[in-house]
Amino acid sequence: MANAGRKHLDLGALRDKRATVILAVVALGVATPLVARLTFPGWVEASALAQVRLLVRMSGLFVLAGAYPAVLVLVRLGLTDVSVYQHRALLRLYPVFCNLFQVLVALDGFLLVVWPERFALPSLWADLLLSVAGVGLLPSVLHHQSWLAGFDPREVLSARNALDGARPLPSSRTPLDTLDYRVLQLVAHSGSDVAAVMINDMAIGARDLNLRLRKLVAFGYLDVVDEHHGPQLTLTSLGTDTLALPVSLFTWQTNDLELLHELASARLALEERQPQKVVVACARCCERLLRGLLASHEPPVTNVGGKDVGRATLGELVGACRQHRLIGRFEDNIFSALNERRKKIHALQDERPIDDQDAFILYTLTEIAARALLTSQPRAAAQSLAAGEGVQGDPTGS
Repeated sequence: MANAGRKHLDLGALRDKRATVILAVVALGVATPLVARLTFPGWVEASALAQVRLLVRMSGLFVLAGAYPAVLVLVRLGLTDVSVYQHRALLRLYPVFCNLFQVLVALDGFLLVVWPERFALPSLWADLLLSVAGVGLLPSVLHHQSWLAGFDPREVLSARNALDGARPLPSSRTPLDTLDYRVLQLVAHSGSDVAAVMINDMAIGARDLNLRLRKLVAFGYLDVVDEHHGPQLTLTSLGTDTLALPVSLFTWQTNDLELLHELASARLALEERQPQKVVVACARCCERLLRGLLASHEPPVTNVGGKDVGRATLGELVGACRQHRLIGRFEDNIFSALNERRKKIHALQDERPIDDQDAFILYTLTEIAARALLTSQPRAAAQSLAAGEGVQGDPTGS
């Protein structure tokens, strides 16, 4: 508890080459008042407009290349105590101010070319040097602003190499958890904006977030690409497929990839408003769950209604599980409701066909049924459920 009030210093961040560039720009920006004072004899004889132009440029460089990024550097190193909202506001406003200043620099250059007698300094080299500094220093900071947000692509990518030499992960359950899922959502919603990812409202610390990002990159859910504007976090196809799954899935005890695939297919079909596909995918999920449940019975149930369990329909599987007391009343009611809803896929004449509302109800019931079975069984039974195999019957059968 003695260290609870101390700030966490991250001086190791200074070893990053991006920090060297930013600190060099900050040093030049902070030195602009001294430069203006030392060069006073060279511009004191200039016109009033030229002097105003010089002071505006020097003031802008002092603030935007020196003082403002200096504050961001102090925050990055842990030498100040600011809130998440303050940090986010500082990072978001800095590019806006820089762009406004660049517009003023462009207008200044236009006036200098059109009317040099009124706006030019006595020295051409002083004008040229001031223009280069105004145009070049601020983009140098903006290009490396991911460092100011606390993102280090080298550490994130190094996790992938570290995983190559590690032992295989235990297959008892999926390597992701609900917080990993939320980090994937954060990357997707931020549009791969590194600053938005690192400075967020998730109530997770920067160091823990970095660990999550390293984990997701190592497992192939995220990737780091070097764009023209700096390093970016991007979702892989595995990451986008994972976001199609319900977040509650990551608390379930299952490694059945086929079941996960069917759930993801149902979720995507629901979002795309394709009710028929939702029905088919949900029926397959329920049949797979029930077949796994029958396979976990001692002795395993291999025949249902005089046919192989792999060819049994959803209604027959529900009846068999009810007969062997493998499901309780709660699960029985859910699966029975699912079966009744599923039958609407074959709409009779003058009967309303299945619609988006039916698809939503069917998907919700499927997720409830899957969670009820996969969380109520002990670990061994859950693994047996995940191992449920057999030839998939027609999910639209009666």
